[in-house]
Amino acid sequence: MGRHSLPDPEESRSPDSNDGLPAASRHGGDWEGGEWTGSHRAVVPGRRGVSVGVIVALVSVVVVVGAVILWRFFGDALSDRSGVAAARCVDGEVAVAVITDPAITEAVAALAERYNQTAAPVGDRCVKVTVEGADSDRVVNGFTDQWPADLGERPALWIPGSSVSEARLEAAVGTETVSDSRSLVTSPVLLAVSPQLVGALGEQNWGTLPRLQADPAALDGLGLPGWGGLRLALPLTENSDAAYLAAEAVAAAAAPAGAPASVGLGAVSTVLGSAPELADTNADTALNVLVDATDPATAPVHAVATTEQRLFQRASSLPDAKSTLAAWLPPGPTAMADFPTVLLDGDWLTQEQITAASEFARFMRKPEQLGELAKAGFRVDGDTPPASDVVDFGPLSAPLNIGDNALRATIAETLTAPVASPAVTIMLDQSMPTDDGGRSRLTNVVDALKARLQVLPADSAVGLWTFDGVQGRSAITSGPLSEPLDGQPRSDALTAALDAQTASGGGAVSFTTLRLAYTD
Repeated sequence: MGRHSLPDPEESRSPDSNDGLPAASRHGGDWEGGEWTGSHRAVVPGRRGVSVGVIVALVSVVVVVGAVILWRFFGDALSDRSGVAAARCVDGEVAVAVITDPAITEAVAALAERYNQTAAPVGDRCVKVTVEGADSDRVVNGFTDQWPADLGERPALWIPGSSVSEARLEAAVGTETVSDSRSLVTSPVLLAVSPQLVGALGEQNWGTLPRLQADPAALDGLGLPGWGGLRLALPLTENSDAAYLAAEAVAAAAAPAGAPASVGLGAVSTVLGSAPELADTNADTALNVLVDATDPATAPVHAVATTEQRLFQRASSLPDAKSTLAAWLPPGPTAMADFPTVLLDGDWLTQEQITAASEFARFMRKPEQLGELAKAGFRVDGDTPPASDVVDFGPLSAPLNIGDNALRATIAETLTAPVASPAVTIMLDQSMPTDDGGRSRLTNVVDALKARLQVLPADSAVGLWTFDGVQGRSAITSGPLSEPLDGQPRSDALTAALDAQTASGGGAVSFTTLRLAYTD
C-alpha cells in the first residue's frame, strides 16, 4: 500500500498488523464477556472490596480540606471587612483632635484606640481620633491667644474637668464656639484632709471655710490644739477644676438667702488670700505636703480641695492610705465636676471632623465604655464604684446650681486673676443726680463700688470719703475690711454707708477737698 493510501478496513484485524502495542498486549481468541487471558479463554472477575485504610485516608483528606476552606473563608471575611473599609477611605484619614482634662486622658485615649479600630468612615475618609491632656487654663488661653504647639491641632472635642471651663471659654471667645455640651461622668469636689481633721469638721460647711481659713487659731477651737488655721490649698492645675467649683460653693454659701453667688465673692477672696504658699499650683504638690508631713498639726497644708476621683487615685498609690488621708464632703449642694463632652465649632474644623467628633462622643457613652471610666474612679450611673480605704463613693445631695455662665466665669476669674490687698480711700462725689438708665448716676456708682468690695481680700484696707458739693467728710476711717468697727466688720459698715448715700445738686470737687482727702 502506498504511503498516502487509505488502509484497508480488514488490515487492522490481521494478526500480523502492527497496532503499536506490545505483543503481550495483543490477544487472540474470542471474547465471551470475560477478561482476555494469554490463551483463548476469558476469566470473569469477582467483586473486589475497598480497603478500610483507603476510606480513612479519604475521610481525613476531606476533613482537612474542609477545615482549610473554613479557615480561609472566615479569614477572608475578616480581611475583606477591613479591606472594604480601607477601600472606602479613598480620600485618606480625617484627624479628630481631642483635648481632655489630665485626670481622664488615659482612659479616653484607650477608648479612642478602640474606636479607631471599629469606626465607620466619614464620607470617603477613615477616622483617626488622637487624645492629648491639658488643663483648662491652657485651652482657654490657647483660644484667646496662640494655640500651644505641643497640643497639636485645635480640638474638635474638648473634655474639661467641669462645665466651669466651658463657661470660661464662652466668655472669652463667644457662645458660638460650643455646639453641644453634655456630662460624660461625674466626681464631687471634697476636701482631702488628715484623718484627725475629719471629726473636727463635722459641723462645718462651705460657708464656714472662710472663717476657718482666716483665723490662725480656728482649729484649736474645734478640739485640735496646736493645729492653727485650716490651711486649705486650692490647686489650679491637674485638679479637674476642683478649685473653681469649691470657690462657687463658698460664694453660694456665703451669700445671703436669695442673693446671687456674686455677693459671696469676698468670702472666696478670703479663702484664697489665706491659702498656704506652695512651690506651685499643682494638685500633686499640695497632696504631697499633706501626706508627707511628719506632724499633721504643724503641716503647712491641712486640707486640699480636689475631686473624689483624684483622691481615689492618690489613695490607690499609697501603701497605707487611710493612716494619712481622709475625705470630707461638706454638707449642702454638691460642687460637681461633670466632665462634659464639649463639641466645638469654628473655621479650623471641617464638617467631617465635626461629625466624627460627635460620633466619638456618642461611642464613649455606651455602657461598656462608661464601665471602663468607672474603674478609674469616676461616678457612672448604674456602675459599681471601685473599692477604696479612703473614698466611700457615698450618696450625694443635688448638684450646686450657681447660675448663668457669665457668673461662673466671674467667680473663676477671682482665682485666675486674684485681687491684691490694696490700701485705698474711696472719694465719692454725691453731686451726681443725672439720670443714668432710669436711676441716678450716684446709685449706679454705689452699686459698682459694693460689687468691688465683695471681691477684695479681707486684709484690704479701705476707707470712705464723701463730698456733697460743698464740703467733704470722712464717712468710714480706713482699715482692714475684716477689722471690727462699731460692733460689725468694716466691710459691712462700708456697705451700709454706701447704701445711705443720696444724690445732691452741689458743685464740683474743690482743690481743698481733694487735698483733705489725700492727707487723711
